[in-house]
Amino acid sequence: HVDTSYKIPAMIEYRDRVAREWGLKLVVGQNKEALAAGMNHTLGRVNCCTALKTNGLKQLIEQKGYTGIILGVRADEEGTRAKERYFSPRDKHGDWDFRDQPPELWDQFKTTFPPGTHIRIHPLLDWTEINIWEYIKFENIPFIDLYLDKGDGTRYRSLGCAPCTTPIKSTAKSVDDIIDELRHTTVAERSGRAQDEGRGMELLRKDGYM
Repeated sequence: HVDTSYKIPAMIEYRDRVAREWGLKLVVGQNKEALAAGMNHTLGRVNCCTALKTNGLKQLIEQKGYTGIILGVRADEEGTRAKERYFSPRDKHGDWDFRDQPPELWDQFKTTFPPGTHIRIHPLLDWTEINIWEYIKFENIPFIDLYLDKGDGTRYRSLGCAPCTTPIKSTAKSVDDIIDELRHTTVAERSGRAQDEGRGMELLRKDGYM
């Protein structure tokens, strides 16, 4: 997990509790130099995300020597992610060329890359938001209750840093309520994420953002 120090506190509490109860090896990265220099969202959302998320992730990958990581991004979340591939190469600097992606047709995937290539693997790329919640219901998978309305008529559909993430209006209090709501909504999933505005996400992902 890349910890910006600005995440919604309940997210960190939930992360730590699940890791403890399930006996998971939790790997946490943080760009401490940027935080010590005072980096925060008031200096610009793209600047903040680049320093604390993108560079924080790159530092963690380099420290651990990871040649690939598995992510849960989906093509229907946001326009730039729709350009992704299941096996997405990054250069030695972690940068992504969204204009030059290998073709993936039917069940044919490019899985061989030059030495030094870092790979991002996206197994959920073609899942939809409803698919996710239907699977959560089918397997009875636990999830953080920030996704549910607790009585004030709002809930989160996408989670991130507290200063740049806002809840949506919703009365969904269960998984069934969420699934029903998604069948009729015209509101984008990441409408509450500030970094998605303009070309922000495209610029971030080009430089190695998740």
